[in-house]
Amino acid sequence: MRNERWRKHKVIIIAAAAALGVTGTAGILAVYGQNLAERRVAEEASESLTEGVIEEIPYYRGWNDSTLYRDAVEDQEIVKEVCTHFGLDYETVTMKDITKDMRNYEEALNLKKDLGDNPLLSENAKEGVFTLEVYISDVYAFDGGGQVIKKYCETLGLDASLLKVSDLSLEDLIKIGELAYETSDHPK
Repeated sequence: MRNERWRKHKVIIIAAAAALGVTGTAGILAVYGQNLAERRVAEEASESLTEGVIEEIPYYRGWNDSTLYRDAVEDQEIVKEVCTHFGLDYETVTMKDITKDMRNYEEALNLKKDLGDNPLLSENAKEGVFTLEVYISDVYAFDGGGQVIKKYCETLGLDASLLKVSDLSLEDLIKIGELAYETSDHPK
């Protein structure tokens, strides 16, 4: 009796099992294909985003205390000027010998060199011109760079809106940097 039922429904059971197997296999292949396609699209998008992008050189590079100062800073003329100003030997001074004042002096020299002809404030700059205000706001991660510059220039009786970076002394640039550091929420 059981054999008769089995024989009667055997074709139906086999057909149902085959249909389930084919459906399951098709579902697995569809999910696999979708995942593969998404992965390829993500890889191609990533490649197209990085295509033609020049890797940025970070301002801070890790170094050991024994690293020579001249090896840690790209612009050798600035290194020589810092060493001369602070009475250090260019050939032997290491990073452990470099103080905050020396780094501030180095930064001021870099600003004079790189931004010398640029205005202090963004309100007076042409679009795309990198100003001292933008630099300070970027370095100290706050929007108060312009106010710090204006306030400092006012104490000297100067109109910041008329000045270029080269109009300020190295000491002025150092003082503005120190004021920006103190004013900002930058970790101290």
